[in-house]
Amino acid sequence: RASSQRGRTSSVRKKRKQSLDRRRGKTRIYVGNHIDRWLTLKEKLDFRNDAEVAGFLLDL
Repeated sequence: RASSQRGRTSSVRKKRKQSLDRRRGKTRIYVGNHIDRWLTLKEKLDFRNDAEVAGFLLDL
């Protein structure tokens, strides 16, 4: 009984992860060869994450 419960929990966890991965994939932007420039800008402006860099660039 406990093992079937673990199986269901594992299945639910897997489906949730897949859903989150799909959602995250829809927000990805490919910067290609410009990744070094992106990371330099991120560091220079002391942004904590890529979303802050993207927001800054969109506001320009």
